[in-house]
Amino acid sequence: MSAALDLTFSGVDGRTVLTRRRYRWPLLIGRVFPDPQRPAVGSVTIQNAAGTVIPGDSVMQRLTVVDGGDAVVRGQGATTVSGTFSGAPAFEQTAVRVDSTSRLLLDAAPRILTPHAHYRQHTGVCVAPGGQAVLVDAVVLHPELTDDVFGSYRSDVEITAPDGSLLALDAQRLDSMPRVRRAPTSFATVYLVGAGLDTALTALTPELEALSVLTGDRCVYVGVSDLPNDAGWAVRIAAADGGALRTTLGAVTAAITENTVAVQRL
Repeated sequence: MSAALDLTFSGVDGRTVLTRRRYRWPLLIGRVFPDPQRPAVGSVTIQNAAGTVIPGDSVMQRLTVVDGGDAVVRGQGATTVSGTFSGAPAFEQTAVRVDSTSRLLLDAAPRILTPHAHYRQHTGVCVAPGGQAVLVDAVVLHPELTDDVFGSYRSDVEITAPDGSLLALDAQRLDSMPRVRRAPTSFATVYLVGAGLDTALTALTPELEALSVLTGDRCVYVGVSDLPNDAGWAVRIAAADGGALRTTLGAVTAAITENTVAVQRL
């Protein structure tokens, strides 16, 4: 399967630039923008020309950061996953590789599940010792979803060592609507992949979990756990709606980025 997106970021003269840039429909990208506060950071936005993922889609992406690159890759905004009665699943596969001198923030757009949508996602992550990657995996249930028209959702994040050995496999499944009254309808996990950050993330955990809001109609639940084999950390978020989810995701990714950059500078 050929990749719809194949990007390589590299550090060149104190900046992060694209040294490999290949893409095809339905994905589009613009130029790399430097961060005004951190000039070494390069940011790019991935756009979906169709604005949706349709039944039978099979989209593969490759993202590589090397040679001291510090890349931020964001989605254009929430992307709907369309469905039809008895329609085939839509599949997205992302391969991420970060070398020992580099960093990546992959802030993928939340996928919005609509009636009859079946969605499968697989993200493979390999971060060499010394490198860091922060990845966002988010899904929102459309307000029109009911038990009768709910399809399915499956997301697998597989973290491997440079020698190919499996460090962690995180799998999430949804095959029906949440049964609990006033249950959250928007879910995300922020993965921090990389070794040597146990002290920083342990100290940061109370601040992240304090983002939980358990009253009113905009409830948010936040929990932090470490991944096996020292692969990294996972921040789980469950929110009442997509707006509350995005607000919390922004706070979580900002806190993680700020603290891990501070550790890297020591």
